[in-house]
Amino acid sequence: MNILEAKNEIKNTVRIYLDKSEDESYVIPRERQRPVLLIGAPGIGKTAIMSAVAAELGIGFLGYTITHHTRQSAVGLPFISEREFGGKKYSVTEYTMSEIVAEVYDAIEKQGKREGILFIDEINCVSETLAPAMLELLQHKKFGTHLIPEGWILTAAGNPEEYNKSVNELDMVTLDRVKRIDVEPDYEAFKIYARERGLHESVTCFLSLYNQYLFRAERTADGFAFVTPRGWEDLSEAISEYEKFSIPVTLPFISQYVQSPPIANEFFGFYKAFEKFGVALVGDGAENGETESIDLSSAKFEERFTVAELIRSKAAKNAEKAMAKIRAAEYMEDAFKKQATEGDGALSAATEKLASDIASGKLGRFEKAAYRRVADIIYSADRAAAAAFKEESEEYGKKCAARIENLLKFGERSLGKNQEFVSAVTGMLESENFVALITRFDCPEFYRINSELLVGESDKIRELARKATK
Repeated sequence: MNILEAKNEIKNTVRIYLDKSEDESYVIPRERQRPVLLIGAPGIGKTAIMSAVAAELGIGFLGYTITHHTRQSAVGLPFISEREFGGKKYSVTEYTMSEIVAEVYDAIEKQGKREGILFIDEINCVSETLAPAMLELLQHKKFGTHLIPEGWILTAAGNPEEYNKSVNELDMVTLDRVKRIDVEPDYEAFKIYARERGLHESVTCFLSLYNQYLFRAERTADGFAFVTPRGWEDLSEAISEYEKFSIPVTLPFISQYVQSPPIANEFFGFYKAFEKFGVALVGDGAENGETESIDLSSAKFEERFTVAELIRSKAAKNAEKAMAKIRAAEYMEDAFKKQATEGDGALSAATEKLASDIASGKLGRFEKAAYRRVADIIYSADRAAAAAFKEESEEYGKKCAARIENLLKFGERSLGKNQEFVSAVTGMLESENFVALITRFDCPEFYRINSELLVGESDKIRELARKATK
């Protein structure tokens, strides 16, 4: 199962575990709530999807790596208390609250979420002294004598033993208390994630060409040689910062993240080509119509593909920015319409929902900025500001549509009507925001290119447009 399929399984599991009956009790009692256990190689995004599920469901999240804990910190420290039984007093051993359970209560207070996900990582690497407590945790959802707060769903993850020498094989008794999901690295799933997160174009282009390098791990005479999705994402962020400070990207620098010498060498060569031809698209010249084309007559396929992927990425980014503002304006307009029939309480409710959505982390990078502005306008009930923002969002949408048209002209002049350009245009259609934007504004250049390059795609585009504008 790939990471996105696993995410859907986790999301569905959490939803049914949080389902309540009419008396507000959970339909599935905690003893029957089998924790999801993800087993997969390190760095493929197990923690990230758990956090994403919590954000999308609007619930809390707390992640813990269990190997950092001793039995005392996880279960609690013993202390002697005095109890009375049958009229006689006895000294009895009790335990302080588990540090992990205490952290859940702290998360409830800080995050303001009565329900959430408690994620225990590396659960199959616990020490021998802590192992007996794991069965109690998985079955009864408690550490020592202290229950995990009701409404917080237990999930866990572990690595296969070939990647971690500390792994202990899980026995049948343990496995019979979990919902095990084995997760494999998958480029198509990572591609969606990479585009949503805006990873550096050099990384996304390289992996588009060499997706077999998304994950690689092999034991050599010098130890492990490997690269993981987490490594590519961290490298992406580091490259962006290096470029911001005009620091040269070198092979030793890349090798700190891509710890497989052959792959690091190959990516370094690709990055040099990216610097050579990608620089024409780093600025705004092509988007503003100032740069008509670049000479790619002597470029290799990989170099031409890099340019095509940069065009796709820039078009998708323009669409994402524009639709963020447009959807924010539509939300604001709907809030003021409700005020007319429901009173000022409708504005308060709209503001509270926006605050919750912004805090949850489920909004995209451009949505956050747009919705923050809208929240201020709704909160102040400023109809003049609302009208101005709506007009501004429409004008910005037209501007971004014009930029996309310029990018398409630039791509056609530079690449011609070949497979690299077809790949870029097809990739644009994978973005819901792109489809929504071109159906909202006049984009004749796109429809001309579509009719010439993507024969038979018109019906598909109409269907995508219908879904995007629902």
